[in-house]
Amino acid sequence: MLVALSSKSDGTMLDRAVGVHNGSVQSNRTAFCSQVGVDYGNVVFQRIVYDDTQTYDRIVEVGHADTARYVSEVRGDALFTGTPGVGLLLPVADCVATVVYDPVHQSLALLHLGRHSSLTTLITKTIDLFTRHGSDTADLLVWMSPNIHQSHYRMDYFDQADTPEWQPFVSRRKDGLYIDLQGHNRQQFVKAGVRDLHIYSSPHNTAEHNDYFSHSQGDTTGRFAVLAMIKP
Repeated sequence: MLVALSSKSDGTMLDRAVGVHNGSVQSNRTAFCSQVGVDYGNVVFQRIVYDDTQTYDRIVEVGHADTARYVSEVRGDALFTGTPGVGLLLPVADCVATVVYDPVHQSLALLHLGRHSSLTTLITKTIDLFTRHGSDTADLLVWMSPNIHQSHYRMDYFDQADTPEWQPFVSRRKDGLYIDLQGHNRQQFVKAGVRDLHIYSSPHNTAEHNDYFSHSQGDTTGRFAVLAMIKP
């Protein structure tokens, strides 16, 4: 099992200002993958789309035919694979890129847990998909990437702030509401049956850490990436 994390020094893994698959950005992805022993041609590039038609809970099962050797991208809020040697790559800048892995049945998912998808049942749906493929939730391992922490994730308003599900993860201050996105999603995994001891929450705050791009700190075009793969 491989999980790799790029940093600013690797260059941006996504820049919508120049095009999602701009040549220089593609070169950054290829070089990053190569550094960890992966051919970018064997990687599925996960594309997140924001518009009024999205439900933010779309899971796509992928295999060799979905890799960059054949298609430029796959659009989905989570990717799932049981195919060794197929990498999953997701660019982020503050959101929680989350890897779920079953070491017993050798299956893998990569989730984009931003504010939109965290308001959906994406986590529950993903765990349900694992169980349909034979997984026991007690075996699942969860890893959360560096992300924006509650100390910096300020919003002027949040409709769910007073709901039982979100209230423990919202702090009210004079200048707004501060959201613990990572903490909320960790709880959702536990509710879905994942053992708390099997969940890694990153201590690194993208809003403070110089190694990672942060949209909240002005990196509107930069993204670091998480790469996950079941090693062949």
